[in-house]
Amino acid sequence: MSRIERGLKLRWHRELASSPQTHAWALNLYRAGEKHPQTVDDYFPHAHAEEPWLIEALRRHEADEARHTWLYTQAIRELGQPVEELNGTDVFNQVIRQHTDARFDIRDGMSRDEKRFRIGHFLAHAHFLEVRISQSLEWHVEACEQMGARAIGAVVAEVLADEERHVSYTRSAAMELLGSKAKEVLAIHQAGERRANFDFSQHAVRGFLARFGRRSPTHLWFGWSAQVMRAGVALV
Repeated sequence: MSRIERGLKLRWHRELASSPQTHAWALNLYRAGEKHPQTVDDYFPHAHAEEPWLIEALRRHEADEARHTWLYTQAIRELGQPVEELNGTDVFNQVIRQHTDARFDIRDGMSRDEKRFRIGHFLAHAHFLEVRISQSLEWHVEACEQMGARAIGAVVAEVLADEERHVSYTRSAAMELLGSKAKEVLAIHQAGERRANFDFSQHAVRGFLARFGRRSPTHLWFGWSAQVMRAGVALV
């Protein structure tokens, strides 16, 4: 990552942490991703996994996401801001799935191999999602420290610690379940997440500018944010 791109990303996260309103906006986006598994029926397929270690890991991951949703809810309320129930293109998980031609749902009558293949696809999807979220949270923790938002930074750091564990197990589990097809499947999900991240970032930046742009100095937002989007740099 270039020094310019690093500076842009950190500036973006500092701007997010600069006021209760903008900070809550960002936390609501993070919260939407954590809550997404509760709105679908094909995440965390522990009921179809065979390996005890994988069943435990998927159950723990599912519980982590529910706890993260609660942590973000509390943090937003501590900022004195409303919790927003987001959907569609405001939910990174959904944008990734729009860019990835893969299914995770497991139906009655599927063979053992079919079930393992679907679980492997879910793990590959989750891996690259968690990688991106971890990177974003790292920027946000640093920005919180710089902006004096230490209480929120502590919450984000707690979530980050879990996400780093998720990054590790999802990749190793996908490799084990998918065998010779692992590299191909991982490449599909990596490419889909990369496309989704750009689209989601542009949507988020435009939404932020529409909502808060007038509260920020013109030379900061309407200058550099336009350059960022033209350059194809994803900020979120």
